[in-house]
Amino acid sequence: MSLANALFTHFEQFGKMEDLEGAISSHRETLTLHPPGHPNRSSSLNNFANALSARFEQLGKMEDLEEAISSHREALTLRPCGHPDRSDSLMNLANDLFTRFEQLGRMEDMEDGISLHREALVLCPCGHPDRSDALMNLANDLFTRFEQLGKMDDLEDVISFHREALTLCPPGHPNRSRSLNNLATALSTRFKHLGRMEDLEDAISSYREALTLHPPGHPNRSGSLINIAIALSARFEQLGRMEDLENAISSHCEALTLCPPGHQIRSTSLDNLATALSTRFKQLGRMEDLEDVISFHREALNLRLPGHSKCSSSLNNLATALCTCFEQVGRMEDLEIGRCNLIASQSTQSPSFWPPKSFQFAHESCQCSFYLL
Repeated sequence: MSLANALFTHFEQFGKMEDLEGAISSHRETLTLHPPGHPNRSSSLNNFANALSARFEQLGKMEDLEEAISSHREALTLRPCGHPDRSDSLMNLANDLFTRFEQLGRMEDMEDGISLHREALVLCPCGHPDRSDALMNLANDLFTRFEQLGKMDDLEDVISFHREALTLCPPGHPNRSRSLNNLATALSTRFKHLGRMEDLEDAISSYREALTLHPPGHPNRSGSLINIAIALSARFEQLGRMEDLENAISSHCEALTLCPPGHQIRSTSLDNLATALSTRFKQLGRMEDLEDVISFHREALNLRLPGHSKCSSSLNNLATALCTCFEQVGRMEDLEIGRCNLIASQSTQSPSFWPPKSFQFAHESCQCSFYLL
């Protein structure tokens, strides 16, 4: 088993797939040497399942995830109540069930994951070294259920658990930035639903601290920049402070530089910046802002081929910007291109409704919060 663990550790350090494949093969062989009844079988099952989960994350093969879940289930049966490693097995199985929920949308996987994480939290009382992880795991699961079902009780529990987790991650703790981001995202979500400004202020404060923990060069800096920018834009909408909008634009600009061509969230970053610039254009009327909005929406559209889930919103956003440009400078090509894009984005709408009475269409912004940084 030591070879398998060494290969897996090497894979985690350097990302070489041959190390992961070797670890899986070695774990599989070790498992045959630990048949039912062997005292080390639960550990072998756990290690084997973790390696399979890692390969699923790399290659997306559902059979790896299914085998990982099956192995974690068996390991859990070998770690009954009172076993010192039961909480680890509960969390591992719960995490893989949530991964399957994300892939297949089976609500029973989500509910089972929540139940397992609740039991794991009970096994990690105050003072337990894994309590902060158990709190964050359960909070993240409940947040997912809130997004699915909209139960405010779930969101309140999320905030409560993240607040406690943050107290267990004081300044200097390696998980503090993640805990800050998670709490801020939950508070921002409650603000959207209930409109409490104190939630938004607390979220901005937490996002700011998280950003200081993600200095230039940190792999999560772009996510932190996007999160603080979205929160600042929300406060601008509430209070109208131009400095919030300017700071949001600056953050989105920096985030975009960290998402170069080929980056998986470049199109989203382009949308976010374009939306903020569009807001500033409405406030100040600077044509250079509108020209940038059009340019960014064009690039975002080029990254979303027909069939992409955000293609229609990109078409609509570009159409909106082009129509606004026509209103400002009267270029007929802007109007015609905008008309074509709008019809393409709303294929069920009859062209006879063109032109609409007003070109003030709402941007369908694709803003995102990286809930788990």
